[in-house]
Amino acid sequence: QGESFKRKITLLGSTGSIGTQTLDICEYLPETFEVEGLAAGSNVELLSEQIKKFNPKIVSVKDDSVLKDLKESLSGWDGKLPELV
Repeated sequence: QGESFKRKITLLGSTGSIGTQTLDICEYLPETFEVEGLAAGSNVELLSEQIKKFNPKIVSVKDDSVLKDLKESLSGWDGKLPELV
């Protein structure tokens, strides 16, 4: 009783309107939510920012060309890379 735990979430559509609002809540309540995974379409710039901020374990994008762009976008980052699929 009185103990709290983090809710681990995987967010589909993380770069869309509802996805970004959900991540705002996760950022506001870091003691409550831990972002485990992100999935997005093709907004590589925003997805890269989300990866750097939330450090998910796995990230999925819509196709191989977006995956290539995402890897390039993260190439100079010194943080821990998630599994990219």
